[in-house]
Amino acid sequence: MTLSCSHFYDTADWYRVFEETCLDPGDVVRIEHLDGGHILPIRERPDAVGPLRGRRMEWLGNYYSCRYAPLLTSPDAASDVAEWGREIRRGKPRPSLLVFAAMDRPSAGFDALWNGLGRAGYLVEATEDFGNWYLEPAGDFARYWAERNSRLRNTVERKERALFRAHGARVEILESPADTTRAIDLYQRVHAESWKEPEPYSNFIPSLIATGFGAGAVRIGVLMVDEEPVAAQLWIVWNRHATIFKLSYAERFARFSPGSILTRHMMRDAFDRGGLVEIDFGCGDDPYKREWLPERRQRWVLTAYDPLSLTGAGHTIRRYLPRLLRRRLLGR
Repeated sequence: MTLSCSHFYDTADWYRVFEETCLDPGDVVRIEHLDGGHILPIRERPDAVGPLRGRRMEWLGNYYSCRYAPLLTSPDAASDVAEWGREIRRGKPRPSLLVFAAMDRPSAGFDALWNGLGRAGYLVEATEDFGNWYLEPAGDFARYWAERNSRLRNTVERKERALFRAHGARVEILESPADTTRAIDLYQRVHAESWKEPEPYSNFIPSLIATGFGAGAVRIGVLMVDEEPVAAQLWIVWNRHATIFKLSYAERFARFSPGSILTRHMMRDAFDRGGLVEIDFGCGDDPYKREWLPERRQRWVLTAYDPLSLTGAGHTIRRYLPRLLRRRLLGR
């Protein structure tokens, strides 16, 4: 049996970090082992519709998770998912909903869940989740940079010249387990000086850096100015796929565009090392992302409603049926 972990988000390390730092009250982690050897990492959690109370099952993820996929032993897993779906519908408490977000569509995992849960008697729908901007590297960094728009190139090069003239500046890339404490400190110092709110799960990033350094899956890039960190990026690099996962910069240096300067250096480093088949920008459609990584794909939420549970019936009436009617009226 071979389970594909093409992305770091599929690995035991990722799920261990998530389980240790990102669970909410009432969450129960369930690693479901289906017939056929397939694995579904999920969590069971409280659910409510008005006065109705129940339980739902969701993907083991949140806004930190850039991609979710069941771990399948073969592309044809719908029958095994259907049997699993029938089994949990017989259980008590009977889950009202099953929700799987951040999914590629089409994909083997999405198709297996869609077809299998439909066969098991659920009402299944897909809704848009977020855009994911990406690039399949070709050629060297010089070619990549020449293909960016002239406004971006001219601005970044001009700001970098100004910064390096006015200050002692350098870029440091950390990825060794021996650098874990320093990397966490530098990253958090920049984040504290940035425009960003504190992380809602404060232990997630330090744990991800420590675990990722140990697994060879995380790089921290830092722009140092006069020996002080002013911009930081966290890259996840695994199995030839790279995600620019987190980035921030100190607002007091905003006039120099330190985030863009660091992105250019990190991209050059990625091209120089070679071997990547894809670089992506994680979650969201922030306008700047398309300037660096010009291709976009949609990630999806798959929701399966159980109309025969009380809470599931409430969700069906409030959410599924109105959206179904709207799609029919629009001819979609």
